[in-house]
Amino acid sequence: MQERKHTTKYLLPVAFAVILVVSLALGVRFLRSTLMKLTIEERSNQLEEMVTQIQANLDSGLQTHWNLVAGLNNAVQGSHFQSSQELCGAIAHLEKLFCTDMYGSRVMLLDEQGTAYLRNGPVGIWLDVSHLTDGKNQHTFVSETDNIDGCFLVFSQELDSPITMGEKNVRFTHVVLLKDIQTVKQYYTTTTYGGKAATYIIKENGTLAYFDADEDDVIGARNIYKALREAEYVQGRNFDMIRQQLDRDGIVAAHILLNQTEYYYCLTALEHYDMTLMLLIPADCVAVSTMNMMNATVRTQTIFMSIVVILMLLAVISFVNVQRTSQRVKLEQETNRELNRLRMAAESANAAKSTFLNNMSHDIRTPMNAIIGFTNIALKQSPKPEIKACLDKIRDSSEHLLTLINDVLDISRIESGKIQFSPVPVDITEVADTVVNVTCGFLSDRNITFQCNLQEPETRYVLADALRIREVLVNILGNAVKFTKDGGTITFDADYRPGADEQHIVACYRVADTGVGMSEEFVEHIFDEFSQEESSARTQYKGTGLGMAITKRYVDLMGGTISIVSKKGVGSVFTVELPLEVTEESRIHKQDSRSGIQDLAGVKVLMAEDNDLNAEIAVIQLEEMGIQVTRVADGKEAVNLFAQNPAGTFDIILMDIMMPVMDGYEATAAIRGMSNRPDALLIPIIAMTANAFAEDVQASLDAGMDGHLSKPIVIDEVVKAISGNISRK
Repeated sequence: MQERKHTTKYLLPVAFAVILVVSLALGVRFLRSTLMKLTIEERSNQLEEMVTQIQANLDSGLQTHWNLVAGLNNAVQGSHFQSSQELCGAIAHLEKLFCTDMYGSRVMLLDEQGTAYLRNGPVGIWLDVSHLTDGKNQHTFVSETDNIDGCFLVFSQELDSPITMGEKNVRFTHVVLLKDIQTVKQYYTTTTYGGKAATYIIKENGTLAYFDADEDDVIGARNIYKALREAEYVQGRNFDMIRQQLDRDGIVAAHILLNQTEYYYCLTALEHYDMTLMLLIPADCVAVSTMNMMNATVRTQTIFMSIVVILMLLAVISFVNVQRTSQRVKLEQETNRELNRLRMAAESANAAKSTFLNNMSHDIRTPMNAIIGFTNIALKQSPKPEIKACLDKIRDSSEHLLTLINDVLDISRIESGKIQFSPVPVDITEVADTVVNVTCGFLSDRNITFQCNLQEPETRYVLADALRIREVLVNILGNAVKFTKDGGTITFDADYRPGADEQHIVACYRVADTGVGMSEEFVEHIFDEFSQEESSARTQYKGTGLGMAITKRYVDLMGGTISIVSKKGVGSVFTVELPLEVTEESRIHKQDSRSGIQDLAGVKVLMAEDNDLNAEIAVIQLEEMGIQVTRVADGKEAVNLFAQNPAGTFDIILMDIMMPVMDGYEATAAIRGMSNRPDALLIPIIAMTANAFAEDVQASLDAGMDGHLSKPIVIDEVVKAISGNISRK
């Protein structure tokens, strides 16, 4: 009896211990299974959310290209071209007009027979024309054909109104945008997984259209669907089940083994584009913290199975960490969405800023032209001294305001990348001479000693952007004049030393002054926009604080360096070094001696100007020189007046751009297109407009004009333009 009680006494603890051990073992197994399911689910959800975000970016980017195709359709539909050369020229113009290079794209037109035309000519029957025969108006697919090099994402739209060409009226039915498939990368690139994520764009038949990753392709097959079908799937799934879920939900994630390594992949259908996007990531890169915690928990429970408290504590810690990991992932996703929203808002704001600056340039320059023009006219009337003093101040203030406007526009255009470095053959010594002459003008009413040490280089002729170099040096010297008190000294040195090889030299410019100088703290910020050391400097010395920012950007653009040594109350030393490529003297374009200013008395000018004040200013100043001016208020009147008068009635046309009824570009095209007037192609047409950007100048030349003058007009420049064009007529 006692033995039975003794046995029972130990049996119950043993049984309890066995039950506890079994319970804990089952608990460990259950916990492991549960954590594995949670991990797989979290990994899949995380991957699907990432792919959904990428898909949204890709859809947005591709929609932009559809908008571009719509614009191309509107631009060319119903057109007729005399020859294939004219057609290809029109394609080249469209690519330039719509800036297709920015999108990594090019334009193609298809005729009824399937012949493809690019800007450099026809390339034969397009091998993918069969994609367009299903009766749909728009098509998108990936193209790899032998007659057009490269792999492209195709955006094809049937023209609303066909194009015709030649006497036989060959019909063109489709406009096509070919986007380099590699440029699609910007829409799906992600660094979330440390560069280990691989992205695949898959055609409808399963073949690979494009692959992008920092490492080698682990699938290594041409047909991705076939490779996925042959892969080993975790948890009993197969590729057929994956395809069914993809067709049903539009997105699906799966867990597979490739080369004995676990991977997760996610497929998402790109609606309307007959393509599928796949993201492939090593399993150890997805939900890493959760997986590590699960393994640590299992090991701990296996080793310390008998310590119930510790096991429970570890379970609580594991649960808390899982929750924190989930919250961290959600927070990262919300942060990414917010960053994306802010990026889009910034891009929108930047576009609005560019539009505002373009409008501001025109709208401010127009009244500035009137202010400066009438001031100069009034000054020629020998006004009373007190009135002349007022007029001089108005003129100086107007010119200062124009300088501020130009500074603001310059820094904006530099930031947007619209100002490019354009080196041409020049005599580099003439650049320094011009800078010295300009600086002497600054010093005309100052008591400052100006010392120049200009070295004669062994090689004078180089490739350089003389305008930018002059602007850099004039900015620095202008500041030296501004911040140096009377009685001080400014020194300008220009010397030249050998460059990296025999084909290069380095131009070294040094500007030293005994001006107010700068503190060490401010020197570090002198190239910041709107930077001025003291709050009173803007009032005392005038300016926007943009001059040195623009100077630094120009020096960087030319591949040079700029350095500063300055001490408060002692002065400053600026050193600029610019690498220049050597060229030959024969490449320097000499100025045509015939382009000098002539006696313009009796010259007959047709002037199209819708602004009465601007017209009045120009007429007064031109007629003072004996020029006969006939003014019209818009481009239509200019065209009609030119057509109604015989050849020789007018010697030159001054054409405003932004006018009602018909603008300057349209009027120029109409005049140049008068087939019954041989002089229509010969008469000089000069743009005289408030549109002052480099692309505005190019637009004037592209429209058939012979020159471009920006408002506010400088009468000497107008006279020089008239004289030069009449002498070449």
